[in-house]
Amino acid sequence: MNPDAETCASSSTHANMNRHKKSTPEPRPSTQSVRTTEPVHFSTEDMESNIHEVQLRYKLSSVTMKALCSISQAPDRRQVLYKSCLASEFRSFPLKQAEKNLFREINDHTAIPYTIKEAITQPWHKVFLLIQIDLLRTGWPNKISGAARKELYQERGRIYALLDRTLRCLTDILGLRRDGRGVNVVLDVLRSVKSGVWEGAGQELLLVDGIGSVKMEKLYRSGIKSIHQLAQTDFCNIERLMSRNPPFGHNLLQQLAGFPKLCCQFDIIKDYALVDRFPRGDHQHDQPEMSQSPLWVCRVVLAYENDQVPLWNKNNPWVTLVMEGGDGRLVWFWRGSVNKLAEHKQLILGLELKRGEKIGLRGIYSHTSDGHKICSKRLRDRDEIVLRLIQANVNHFRCIKTGGEG
Repeated sequence: MNPDAETCASSSTHANMNRHKKSTPEPRPSTQSVRTTEPVHFSTEDMESNIHEVQLRYKLSSVTMKALCSISQAPDRRQVLYKSCLASEFRSFPLKQAEKNLFREINDHTAIPYTIKEAITQPWHKVFLLIQIDLLRTGWPNKISGAARKELYQERGRIYALLDRTLRCLTDILGLRRDGRGVNVVLDVLRSVKSGVWEGAGQELLLVDGIGSVKMEKLYRSGIKSIHQLAQTDFCNIERLMSRNPPFGHNLLQQLAGFPKLCCQFDIIKDYALVDRFPRGDHQHDQPEMSQSPLWVCRVVLAYENDQVPLWNKNNPWVTLVMEGGDGRLVWFWRGSVNKLAEHKQLILGLELKRGEKIGLRGIYSHTSDGHKICSKRLRDRDEIVLRLIQANVNHFRCIKTGGEG
């Protein structure tokens, strides 16, 4: 992956959401260069062509693509994980006799959120349950022999690599549909898989080297529940709470200094707040209803508050910005290296939004998971756009913050 590449897509261009792998750096936009979000209505032939392009990009079978394309609008986490595990490529990881007791135990006697009601026999059952038990961070039940456990560990890496491809493919498919909510849910699952903990499960501290479940509980009892809270704690208190000797506290704070702290500013360019999209007489019949919505010319400025370029798990993370309309449609998508935010990253966007519509603005830093509030912006005529920006934990896509003062 080219670390200098970035992806920028509107509702008309998210068919190319993953072109960052081959694209060249894009010039920074100015107020004279405004990207607009033209409505997209693909014909059946165009959609099939775009889906085929996505299939070639991720090198998945037609059977897998059929399963992924059958996903409903705005799917939940369970459906995203289930559909991804149906990929025919997972048939190369059959459920072995020596593994059956382990996966029955995982399904029947652990706290995984999504269980299977039928007999555990299929390859997708194995993948579906393996991912969930790993995300619990409780370890595998002791229902498998040492040799079978070792063999399963060897398969595990290939299973995760394939799941990464299917989830990214599913993101592109939902992007083609302009399903903003679906894209965000898939990115939630992908972020969870990459970080090793479920998003929102209250286990963020387990992402820090040297912190296990016991130490996390100690920190919880002291009111420290996030990485940002831990980073603001005095090193002496850290050593006292975790029963460790110096220089553990100093070393831990050094590590946490690289944890990404995203900030975002969203403005309406007042001189161009409303623009007539099309003369109604010429386009009244051949333009979709959405084209009559006002065009808001907006400026989004992304930056980080770290003293140096964020570094987490020995990597400079990527950041993804997803804008979701009030009805769940995908309004805008951008992805680029965190190095692009060294001073700041400014995006000038032309967004078709209804008056009073609330949009979710989500951005994600790879490898991070935390949330906090920042400003909301009140528009003219008292119309309001609410921003959501929650810093998240991903290896691939997206970092989020939320809006609304309070």
